[in-house]
Amino acid sequence: MTLGAITLGTLKGEKPSAPLFAIDVSFDGDDSYPTGGTAGIQELVRDAIEAANAAKSDSNVRGRQDVTIQCVAGYNAGQYKPVYDAANDKLLVYDGGSATWAEVTAAEDLSTTTFNMTLLCY
Repeated sequence: MTLGAITLGTLKGEKPSAPLFAIDVSFDGDDSYPTGGTAGIQELVRDAIEAANAAKSDSNVRGRQDVTIQCVAGYNAGQYKPVYDAANDKLLVYDGGSATWAEVTAAEDLSTTTFNMTLLCY
C-alpha cells in the first residue's frame, strides 16, 4: 500500500487568533487498498507540511508544525469518498458505485484516482 505524494493546496479561512485552520491537499490513492483504511495519514500530512516549511516553498503553511487532523471533506474523487478515522489515524475509502456505499475491497488499485480533500486541522 502506497499513497502518492501529498500536494498542499490553499490555506482557507485562517484567523490569527484561531487555532483551527483548513487546507486543501491532494494525492493519488493506494496501489493496493488495505481493508480498514490506509494507516498513518496524519504523519504523511505532517511530513508534507514540514517539507514545505523546510523548502520555504509554501507560504500557506509557514510556521505550521505538528498539525493534527480533525476531519476531512473529500471532493472530486469520482465515485469514491474518503473518510478520516481520527481514533485510528486511518483514511477509509467508500465506493459510491455500490448501492450501499461499502468500503473499497481489499487490494483494489486506487492509484489512478486523485483524492482531493479539505483538512480541518489545528
